[in-house]
Amino acid sequence: MKQTGRIFLIACSAVMVGTGEAAPGYVDVGDNSIIRAGSGDCVHTQRWSVPNAIVQCDPEIVAKRDGTDTAAMEVIMVTKRNLIRLKADMLFGFDKASLTDNGKSLLDELMGDLTADNLLDQKILIRGYADRIGSEDYNLALSKQRAEAVGSYLVSRGLVPSFIETSGLGSADPIVDCVGERGASLVNCLAPNRRTEIEFSAVEVTEVEEIVPVK
Repeated sequence: MKQTGRIFLIACSAVMVGTGEAAPGYVDVGDNSIIRAGSGDCVHTQRWSVPNAIVQCDPEIVAKRDGTDTAAMEVIMVTKRNLIRLKADMLFGFDKASLTDNGKSLLDELMGDLTADNLLDQKILIRGYADRIGSEDYNLALSKQRAEAVGSYLVSRGLVPSFIETSGLGSADPIVDCVGERGASLVNCLAPNRRTEIEFSAVEVTEVEEIVPVK
C-alpha cells in the first residue's frame, strides 16, 4: 500500500481521555489521547458539537452544559518532548506526496506559536512511514517525499531549515502487525503504520485545572 501518515508536531501535546476509545469530535493520536494545539486548545474535528465536549478539553463549555464550574487555573511553564501522530489521509491525498489544503490547515493549528525561542534543542525530526503492502522501494520513496513535504511546509511557516531533519523509513517500525487480515480488512488495519512523525522538545505554558461542582 503506497501510503504514509502521522506526525510529530510543534508546541503540541496530547491529553488522555480515560475512556475505551477517543472522544468523538476531537483529533486523536490513536492511543486514547487527544491532540492539543500550540495554543493549548484541543483540536476539534467537523463532528464536534457541544454535547460531545469533554472536561479535559473544554471545561467552560462542559460547566455551562452540565451545571458545574471550574476552579481557578494555575499557569505553569513546562518542558515537553512532543510526539504526535496523524494519519496519512489527514494530510495527503491517496498515493500523493503533496499536502492537501486540509492538511496545511491542520499543521497550522497544531504548530501554534512555536518559534526558535521555545524550541529547546533547535531540532525537529520528521519521519515518514508506510505499511508493508506494495513495493518496498515505492513505499520508501513515498514516505520520504511526504516527510519532506511536511518539513518544507514548516519552513514556509518560518521555521529555520537547519532545524529540520527529514527521513523516509518505509514499512520499518510498524505500530500494528495485523496478522491474519486480508484484503480491505488488512488495508484498514494497517492504517496506523501509514504515518509521518514529527518530534521536538519545546517550552510551553500549561494550565492545570480542577473541576468542582457548583455550590
